[in-house]
Amino acid sequence: MKSKLAGILLMILILFSLMVQACVGNPQVHIDKGDAYAEQQQWDKAITEYSAAIESQPENAVAYYKRGLVYKIQAKPDLAIADFTSAIELAPEMAEAYNERAILYGSVGKLEAALKDLNKAIEINPKLTDAYINRGNVYMYSKMYDEALADFGTAIDFDPHNPMAFVNRGWAYFRVEYYESAINDFNYAIKLDPNLAIAYCDRAWVNITKQKYDLALDDFKTTIALTDDPALIEAAQQGIAMIENR
Repeated sequence: MKSKLAGILLMILILFSLMVQACVGNPQVHIDKGDAYAEQQQWDKAITEYSAAIESQPENAVAYYKRGLVYKIQAKPDLAIADFTSAIELAPEMAEAYNERAILYGSVGKLEAALKDLNKAIEINPKLTDAYINRGNVYMYSKMYDEALADFGTAIDFDPHNPMAFVNRGWAYFRVEYYESAINDFNYAIKLDPNLAIAYCDRAWVNITKQKYDLALDDFKTTIALTDDPALIEAAQQGIAMIENR
């Protein structure tokens, strides 16, 4: 009886050991854990798990992509670009990886490289809304406003509930002096997301141009109340000072 019980216990231990080894060597287990840590904004732990997935399966494009997203959040652009590049090499049809790498290229002024990546992302997935928004932003930096308006419009067609698409198109309208169209887009963005600080800030600048200073002042104050973004707060403060000193 004792030997039979000992045999059962040994079998349980062996099975448990095999299960542990399977989990340790299973990249999807690490990816799932990384996703859970990322959801909790525990970035370093997420990176540890994604790195374990890569170590377990070096050809896992998803693990590189997700680790790149975390590096991007941590403001480590070189590491993020390297991971997105690895993901693209392993999975050349991963449109999201091109889109994310393009954002980083654009942030360091590599507009040609960013545009190339965004064109590729859209070629792979013609309905990738973020790629149109990001390509529109590249066109804005390049002062190609008609192209920017077209891309923001396409993004809105695909996702009419995306407030940032309206904000970006509104700013493009502002730059070509279509002020009423700009106001309409900012109004709709605020309707979609009443806490979107940048929409208030951008609308305020249009109202300054239209000499509607009271409306602009209210929007700048709302911007400051809604955001902790230093750049946005500074822009609103500059706008307030401009109104007060006019």
